[in-house]
Amino acid sequence: MGVALYVVHVDGKVWFDILYLLAFFFSFLWLFREGYKRQFNITAWAVAIAVTWFLFIVGTKLFTYSFEQWKGLFISQNLPYTSDKILFGGLLLAMTGFPIIKRLLNFKINALDALALTLPLSITIQRIGCFFAGCCHGNVTTLPWGAQYEPGTLPHYHQFAAGVIEPGVFYSLPVHPTQLYETVACLLVVMTLLYVKRYIKAPGNMFIGAILLYSFLRFFVEFFRYVDAYAAAASMVGGLKVVQWGLLVLLCVLGVLFFYRERAFIAEKEQQQPASALANATILTLGLIFVSWSLRNWFTYTELLAVSMALVPAVVFVSAAVFKAYTVTQYRWLTLGALVLPLLLMSQTLIFKRSYTEDSTVVRRFNAIKLGYGSGDYQNSHTIDSNSGCSSVSNTGYFQQEYEVGGAGFSVTTQHEKHEFTYGANAYAGRHVETELVNDIVTDNINSSNLWGVNPYIRYDRIWFGIGAGMHAGDLVYTLENLREIGVGAPTSASKRRAVYPQFYVRFGPTQLFFTDFELAHTFPSPFPGYRQRIGVGSGFGLRNGSFLKFSNNGADNMLSGQFVLGQNFVLEPLYLWKGADSYFSDRQRQASLGMHYRFNYR
Repeated sequence: MGVALYVVHVDGKVWFDILYLLAFFFSFLWLFREGYKRQFNITAWAVAIAVTWFLFIVGTKLFTYSFEQWKGLFISQNLPYTSDKILFGGLLLAMTGFPIIKRLLNFKINALDALALTLPLSITIQRIGCFFAGCCHGNVTTLPWGAQYEPGTLPHYHQFAAGVIEPGVFYSLPVHPTQLYETVACLLVVMTLLYVKRYIKAPGNMFIGAILLYSFLRFFVEFFRYVDAYAAAASMVGGLKVVQWGLLVLLCVLGVLFFYRERAFIAEKEQQQPASALANATILTLGLIFVSWSLRNWFTYTELLAVSMALVPAVVFVSAAVFKAYTVTQYRWLTLGALVLPLLLMSQTLIFKRSYTEDSTVVRRFNAIKLGYGSGDYQNSHTIDSNSGCSSVSNTGYFQQEYEVGGAGFSVTTQHEKHEFTYGANAYAGRHVETELVNDIVTDNINSSNLWGVNPYIRYDRIWFGIGAGMHAGDLVYTLENLREIGVGAPTSASKRRAVYPQFYVRFGPTQLFFTDFELAHTFPSPFPGYRQRIGVGSGFGLRNGSFLKFSNNGADNMLSGQFVLGQNFVLEPLYLWKGADSYFSDRQRQASLGMHYRFNYR
C-alpha cells in the first residue's frame, strides 16, 4: 500500500461546524447581493431566503430517515433525532417549496437564477468541512493524494468494521478524498456557468443548468466514494449505486426541461417587481419563528444557528415594513417616539429599592443568611459519536438521575437609591445517584457519590442592568438532557464531574417592569445537577420591593421561578422544572428547589 500524501489530524467536528456555518453565511451575503442587484423587494426576498433556507436544512435531515424511522414518526408523531445530512434531500424540499413561497410573496420576476452560483459555491465550502470530518469519504486508494484518518472517524471505523485494518492500527488506509473531488467539481460548475450564461435565454435555466452540471460531475465522483459513506443506506443495482441511478434520472428530466424551456422561450419586456404581499410575508415569518422554536431540540446547535442567520434579518425587514405601512409618513418618528418614550420616562421613575427613603444620599446596608433545599428525579442520555459530519456512528446510553442537596449562605448588601452591590459565599452538600437504564429497566450499574462545594460571589445591580460572577469549588456534578460527545466506546455515565466551575449572571431591563436574564451556575441552593444554565424572562408586575416571577428555559427544560419578598426580612426563592412536551424523557421528570433568606442588621 502506498504512503498517503497527508494525514488528517484536525478536530473534524469543529471544522465541519465552522465550515457549515461559513457556507450558509457566504450564501446569505451572496443572495442579498443578488437581491439588490436584481432590484427585488428586499422584504419579500429576506422572507423567501429564510423559508427556503429552513426547508433546505429540514430536507437534509428528513431524507436520512430509514423506513423504520418514518414508521415510528407516523406512529408516535415525534421526529427522531438525527445529525446526519443528505444534500439532495435539502434541494428537493427547498425547490418544492420555492414556487409556493414565490407565489405567496408576489414575486413576478424569476428569482431562481439568483441561486445558480450560490449553490455550487456553498457546496465548495461545505465539502472541505466534510473532508476534515471524514464523512462522505472515498474508497481505499494507492494514489499519492490518498488521505488517512485517525480512530473515531468514519474511514477508520468502516475499515475496522470490514476487517481491512487490525485492532490497534492508529491510522486508516489511504482513501480517495472524494470531498475534495466534489469541491473541484463545484468550482468547474461555477466557471462553466459564468462562461455560458450569455447563451442562456430562459429565466430559471441558469439554476437548472447548475443542478445539471453538478449532477453530471457528481455521477463520476460517486465511482470513487465508499459505498457505506452515506447518511442513508446505500446499495448497488446493476453495477451502479442507487444514488447514481437517481442522478441519471435527474439528468434526463432536467436536460429535457432545460432544452425545452430554451426553445420555447419568447423574450418579454422586463418586469418590475411589485410590492410584496406584506400580510403573507408577516404570516410566513411568524410561522417560521413558531416552527423553528418548536423544533429547537430536533436541530443541532449549528443547524439552529444557520436557521437563525436568515430568520433574524427576515424579522427585522418585516418589522420595518409593517411599521412603515401602518404609520403616517410625516409622523413616523413621532410614532416611534411615542412607543419608546414611556419606557424611558418609566425608567426614570422606577424605584429600584424598595421600601425605604428615596433620598439619594442615604446608604443602607444589611446582612442575610440563606438556607435552601433542592432535589430531582429524572432521566437523560449520553451519546458518543464516532464522527461528525454528514453521517456518523453513535452509541447511546440512558440513565436515571436522582439527587438531594442542601445549602447555606451569608451575604452583605449595600443599597443606594438606584443601585446595589452584594458579596457573599454559599456552601452546599448532598448526594447524587446515577443508574444505567436498559429498555427503561433499572440495571445493577449504579454510581452513587457525594457532591459538595463552596461558592464565593459578587453581584452589582442597577435599574436597567445587572451583572454578577463567582466561582464554585468542590466535588461538583452537572447533567445535560442529551449529552453528545465525539469519541469511541459505549457511554458509562450521563453526568459530568468538575472540581471548579464558573458562575455568571447578567440581566437587562427593570425587574419591576420586565426583564430578561441569563444564569450560569447561579441557582441557590443547587447550582447544578439539572439546571446548570438557563435564560429567562420575568416581571415584578409593578411591585417595588424586589419581588418577581420568571419563566426560564435551558434549551430542553422549562422552569418557573420567583423571588418573593415578605416584609423587610424574609425572602423566598422557589423553582420548579419540567420537561418540554417534545422531550423524549417527558414521562418521569421532577426537579425543584426552595431558597429562604433572612435579612438582618440593617444600618
